[in-house]
Amino acid sequence: MIRRAANWLLACACIATPTVHAETADREKPMKIEADRASLDQKQMAGVYTGNVVVTQGTMTLKSAVLNVRQDEAGNQYITGNGKPVTFRQRLDSGEWVDAQSLSFDYDGKTGLLKLIDQAWVRRDTGDEVIGRIITYNMNTELYEAQGGTGGTSSGRVNITIQPKKKAAP
Repeated sequence: MIRRAANWLLACACIATPTVHAETADREKPMKIEADRASLDQKQMAGVYTGNVVVTQGTMTLKSAVLNVRQDEAGNQYITGNGKPVTFRQRLDSGEWVDAQSLSFDYDGKTGLLKLIDQAWVRRDTGDEVIGRIITYNMNTELYEAQGGTGGTSSGRVNITIQPKKKAAP
């Protein structure tokens, strides 16, 4: 259930360079969820994980204070989390790392929309980054949108930094 939510964070992280991908082998590895407490309702297909929640799958790590997961009858997954902040880290096939952070997130598996909400940022270790109040990624169309400010400023503007590509030595 969490796999698509983790993949959306990666997708958001790749906005500056859309041709990079999460480490392919991660998808084939088991996903582990650790928390101080878990409440699972099989009949309602819902779970709540609280207290130092850590989700790992291969090189991907997601950390939050609370993670709510539910699945509808059609198999669509809906995941929300908050953490003050929620953090995400994953290695790309290129060997680069992608980090993302926000105060909360909302993932709608039916529409394929992921929202990083409040003080959101996505950064690659190359220095490319996007900062905004809300960063939305559509997994179906591979489009993203950043809006608002950083949440901690009154500028109300999105900040994007794209580093120049390093030239090969002659």
